[in-house]
Amino acid sequence: MSIDYGEKERQFLATLKADTGRDLDEWMAAIAAEGLAHRNDVIDWLRRQGFMFSKASWIERIHNNGGQPIYAGGGAPRARAVPRRTSPRVPPTPVAPRPAPPAAPLPPTQTPPAADLAALDALLARAKAYRPLAAYVVAEVRKAVPNVTVIPRDGCVAFHLAGREFALLAVGPRELRLGLATHDAPASAALGPARTSPPHRGAPEMARMTVLTDARQITPALVDAIAQAAKRG
Repeated sequence: MSIDYGEKERQFLATLKADTGRDLDEWMAAIAAEGLAHRNDVIDWLRRQGFMFSKASWIERIHNNGGQPIYAGGGAPRARAVPRRTSPRVPPTPVAPRPAPPAAPLPPTQTPPAADLAALDALLARAKAYRPLAAYVVAEVRKAVPNVTVIPRDGCVAFHLAGREFALLAVGPRELRLGLATHDAPASAALGPARTSPPHRGAPEMARMTVLTDARQITPALVDAIAQAAKRG
């Protein structure tokens, strides 16, 4: 009997948050934060976090695949074997698969169209090794500002609230740059003066900025500064 690895992977990722306390993007960001150079080091670190070897290896393979599931959109990697002829028998009663836990929806007016989701995913892919960190930043902004609108632009992610652009995340393969349209960020948020011009026509000047290369830089103080920038008109 062939193994449907795609279904096994979907079930594994669907219960990852409930089983480990972190979803896939959060584990990708955590691995990036460790700065581990070799694949075996990643597996060893994951095993110390409580993963069995097989699950740790699977997570490492996803991390090495740029944070993307190995079998996304696919089925079993092996060709299905031709079934042997057997005498007729009563088929067993099918067991309904356990449904995946529903994802928390965005507010109805803020649900992005599929085209925007695809554009955002393509933009974050430009970050290469920093893609999990970029996805983590976007997720943290969405948590801090529930009604935020996330707009992918050329080279950056723009964050809007009530028609006002209050933050930008410039995406690149060497670093991420987070800019906020506020002068009042506390020193504990580790934000310095912005040294770049607005990245696109109509964008407001980002008064404060920080360079991100590590998930540990996303501190409560920085998240609070993002929330405060969203509130200021």
